[in-house]
Amino acid sequence: MNNTLDNLSEELKIAVNQIAESIKPIIDDIHKMDAVSKNYYAEYLTVLSHASNKGKGYVMVLAISMLKAGCNPIGIDAAVKIMYN
Repeated sequence: MNNTLDNLSEELKIAVNQIAESIKPIIDDIHKMDAVSKNYYAEYLTVLSHASNKGKGYVMVLAISMLKAGCNPIGIDAAVKIMYN
C-alpha cells in the first residue's frame, strides 16, 4: 500500500488529499493515546469499519487517505486484511 498514491488518477489523488486533510485531527488523536493494538490496527479498523457499508472501494480510498494522514502502514494493512480476508 505504500506506493498506492502513485497509481491513482489525478482526481483520486485530489480526493485522497482532501480526505487526509479532513481526518488528520482524528488520526492525531488516535496517535496521542497508547495503542490498544500492535501498530494501532484495531483503532484503524474502527475508523475503516464506519465506511464498510459504502463498499470495498470506498474503504480502500479511506485507507489510503489514512496513510496520507500519518497512519502506520503496517497497522492499516492489518486492518484492511481483517476486513477483507
